[in-house]
Amino acid sequence: MAATTLLTSDRFLALPEEFDQFGSRIKDELIGGEIVRTALPSYFHDRIKNRINRLLILYLHGNSHLPFDAVVEIGAQVSDYDTFVPDVAIVKTGEQSLSSRIYRGAPEIAIEVVSPSDTAKHLERKVDAYLQGGAKSVWIVFPEARSVTVHTRESAHKLKGDQTITDPLLPGFSSPVAAFFELT
Repeated sequence: MAATTLLTSDRFLALPEEFDQFGSRIKDELIGGEIVRTALPSYFHDRIKNRINRLLILYLHGNSHLPFDAVVEIGAQVSDYDTFVPDVAIVKTGEQSLSSRIYRGAPEIAIEVVSPSDTAKHLERKVDAYLQGGAKSVWIVFPEARSVTVHTRESAHKLKGDQTITDPLLPGFSSPVAAFFELT
């Protein structure tokens, strides 16, 4: 049985971009040194991602003294073998060059909206890599269950419905989990 050679983030980022028959960029991530191709997100998935980003942008607008920005689908080289595209990320402003192709390091908060093509193994690997790479927390959003599991280095806790999501990195931010799914 031949051993699988793991790809480094630097080699992954040097690969040419691929496009589908419609000219859309094919999205893939490097998880533990293996390229994982992701399916196009659904409209529902994109609406949830944008709703969460909007809530965070409104909070940051009212707290402009905080050195953070909320971004959608930023490429992040989290480690030597992990390069992800979190659905939403809270990153420090002014820390990296705006001309960089990719964010170097883990976002302060990484938010992943689970798609049907995501596997538990990949999600677990991503959470571990984000936290080991320096993320303060990772929010895994489950659209079907309308829940969020917040992971930190110390714990993981699941929130649903009217339970409030907060984060020490964002003092004063609070939102019922249900607000993430209010799409009308």
